[in-house]
Amino acid sequence: MSTEANPLLSRVLNARNRLMASGLYLADPSIMANVLWVREGRGHVLSKTFPTTKMAKTADETADETADETADETDPKENTDSTVDNADVPHILTPNPGLPPRPERAILSAIACIDHDDFWLVADGGYHGPTEVCKEILDIKPSCALTHPGLEPVRTDFAVVLQTLREITQKCVTSGYTAGRSFFTWSNQIPTRFKLRHQLFEPLQGDEDHGGVPTPDSPCEDAFTFEQWPLTRERNRAELLTLKSTHRLLPVPAYDLEGNLLKPSTYRRYLQGALVEIHFTLSHWGIAGVKRDVYGGEIELIRVLEPPPASSAPVQKRKLPHHLDTDDGPAKKRAVA
Repeated sequence: MSTEANPLLSRVLNARNRLMASGLYLADPSIMANVLWVREGRGHVLSKTFPTTKMAKTADETADETADETADETDPKENTDSTVDNADVPHILTPNPGLPPRPERAILSAIACIDHDDFWLVADGGYHGPTEVCKEILDIKPSCALTHPGLEPVRTDFAVVLQTLREITQKCVTSGYTAGRSFFTWSNQIPTRFKLRHQLFEPLQGDEDHGGVPTPDSPCEDAFTFEQWPLTRERNRAELLTLKSTHRLLPVPAYDLEGNLLKPSTYRRYLQGALVEIHFTLSHWGIAGVKRDVYGGEIELIRVLEPPPASSAPVQKRKLPHHLDTDDGPAKKRAVA
């Protein structure tokens, strides 16, 4: 079928060609030469390749800098142990005017379907209240799983995407640790999906005050304010408003077919089950208490290539009379003999 007769296929092929040219498309066979795990704090981030210099120390050389402490799987910034076996993983020192700049994080890309069932990419991540995992609303990170698309050639590409991600994660492992199960979904020891999340809150810097609305690229509309931000439970509004003086809200960087930023109230309608072009970064940290390696993907950009299919459930139309007689009432059920 020609692409002229199939607008969807045309959009997908155009996106695929553009991503292939970037060098960071996960179905590109050459991508492994373009990325490198780099030490950052007590964890690692996947960065674009760069020449190793004297400013870089291997993970083995910095093993004594890590603390043997426990941490929650959702928080890579605190209490982690990141000593790794791979001696090729360099440690980037604190920025110094006399040293070269840090390497840029690799923004990976893929074309996939957002899983319909494993979908928490709503405005507040489905927050009902404090739990063992999310002790407060500030801990929330909306997430979704990415699964195979039904259209070729990206359906075949997706198998390569999963294999490439597996190879990338295996390049950064901690001696004696097992791999966490939060990034990949497995079936018979084979990854079938991977999960990404979105950072919902960002601390304000200094005297910065944006009223909760990201600037300058996002429209300053009521839909993006703390007061109007959609919540699963409105009773959590007061807790959300306490963050207004210290944080700003970060809408999911998701765009529709016309290139418009999605409003928070429309995330489920436009993203759940959609075919998308998605860009994300990748990080690694270790949890010493349970000796587990954890990998996390942070969403950088989502472009909808095909919205979710409309519901096939029939809608029952209810007819209302223009006039109701005094003696009329709801129809009684017919007696069953």
